[in-house]
Amino acid sequence: MVKKFLAFVTATALAAGACAFSAFAEDTPAVATSGNCGESVTWSFDESTGVLTISGTGDMYTSYTPTDQWEYYPLRESVKEVVVEEGVTSIAQCAFGLFDPSTVKPSAYPNLSKLSLPSTVKVIGKDAFYKAGLTSIEFSEGLESIGEEAFSHTTKLTSIDLPEGLKTIGPSAFRQSSLTGDLILPQSLNDIGQDAFQFTDITSVNLHEGMSLGGAAFANCNNLKEVTIPKNLTYPGRGEINMVRSNKAFIECKELEKVTILGGGTVKIPLGGGDMENGLAREMFRGCSSLKEIIIKADDISYVEAYEKRGGDVLGTFDITNNPTFYIYKDSTTEKTLIDAGYLTDSNFVYIANTSALEETVKSAEEMDVSQYTSESVDALNKAIEAGKAVIANETATQEDADNAVKAIEDAIEGLEVMQKGSISGTVTAPGVDTEVTVTVTNTDGEVIAEATATDGKYTVSDLEDGEYTIIVTAENCVPRSYDVTVADGDATLDAEIHLKGDINGDGEITTADVGIANSHAQEVSALEGYDFDVAEVTGDGEVTTADVGVINSHAQSVSALW
Repeated sequence: MVKKFLAFVTATALAAGACAFSAFAEDTPAVATSGNCGESVTWSFDESTGVLTISGTGDMYTSYTPTDQWEYYPLRESVKEVVVEEGVTSIAQCAFGLFDPSTVKPSAYPNLSKLSLPSTVKVIGKDAFYKAGLTSIEFSEGLESIGEEAFSHTTKLTSIDLPEGLKTIGPSAFRQSSLTGDLILPQSLNDIGQDAFQFTDITSVNLHEGMSLGGAAFANCNNLKEVTIPKNLTYPGRGEINMVRSNKAFIECKELEKVTILGGGTVKIPLGGGDMENGLAREMFRGCSSLKEIIIKADDISYVEAYEKRGGDVLGTFDITNNPTFYIYKDSTTEKTLIDAGYLTDSNFVYIANTSALEETVKSAEEMDVSQYTSESVDALNKAIEAGKAVIANETATQEDADNAVKAIEDAIEGLEVMQKGSISGTVTAPGVDTEVTVTVTNTDGEVIAEATATDGKYTVSDLEDGEYTIIVTAENCVPRSYDVTVADGDATLDAEIHLKGDINGDGEITTADVGIANSHAQEVSALEGYDFDVAEVTGDGEVTTADVGVINSHAQSVSALW
């Protein structure tokens, strides 16, 4: 009896539980497909396309907690594309990334492959797309800052087109992404954070003067073969908690073979060492064991970290385990600095030309206003400038080559000849013409150089360099006429004549006399040549035939006018 009662109670309880579960399942709300993600910013999700759209004005919410995640977070595996519309000004921290990226977790948005940003977005927050499945990003003008780890571990992202106007790339922003190929940094960029591009497969980068280059910014980029370091970089060191460690901008770039250095910068020295000017970062190329050439085109490098072997490590600014060749300026501060730091031996360096004076000379020559000089003398200067640039680019050029190139440019400047301005003037005879007569001057390439109007039958075209020109005289109802003329040592004179169409004898009228002349040509009695032929050829078929004779006669008989 007791067993039966227990069975009854158990069955009743299970049934009640089933009912309760069923009722709970029915009451569970559906996942939202729209909502707020900022005070004036909303989101909506299209389930059919997988597109999540951020709309509105202003910033997304700027705070979050792992337990108070974005409303769209439950949709994370369905999101394929994020489109941010005009008006939104920021992408919040962790907006589409992991909420605790310090832990080892899979991507929160594994299928998010495309991101489109409007011109109004200025800031992308920390961890915003950490480990997202992005394959493409459409940045736009207006973006100023990319936050820490914003695109870190985006292992499907192979290329980016950073916009002009971008000022800051935060620490680890693209660390361990799949970037490859050439990395083009905009000229507006001021600051690259530490580890920003570490462990990427980029093959080149265009650093530019004046940037702040964070520690280990390009560490472990093993597809880099060659790097150029511009002047005046700032090496802020690699901050870790309350310490400042060496700036190791290119540490462990194992395949890096060639480094060209155009100048020193400001180096932060740890442990109260302060700032060093005209220096290169401590341990900048540590672990770059394939280095073959270190070309330093600067004479004032006053600080590098000394070469040192400590246990199994090789420390210092340069890794010289592969015995690279240093290319330096003779008797320069740079040479002394490298000797004192233990990098130079009797056989591992080559003196190269100090081209700084040549570079200044080329720059000054290119900035000259040469419009007042003859083309021949300007051409000579341009050739000297190009030859100077070739010497600058030639890493094996000697100091004599550089000095000779400076002198060649200076000689070419001294040899510039002031252009002798001339003119062409004369009269234009235009019988029977009562419309404006225009005189056009072209050069030997057919380019129009000048234009003038004949007033009372006279014209003048001024400010012409010596050379060959063509004068073209035109007027309404007339046949254009061309003349070749040479301007030499000043002025030239050319008198011209222009006829009405059909006025072959040039008396200012179209009469039976012109009909007879045209007919003689058509009947092969007396041939017309040159301008007379052009005036008689009124039908436009390239021949003077009885058809032209008929048209001229119709005008002469006042039957049908030519114009």
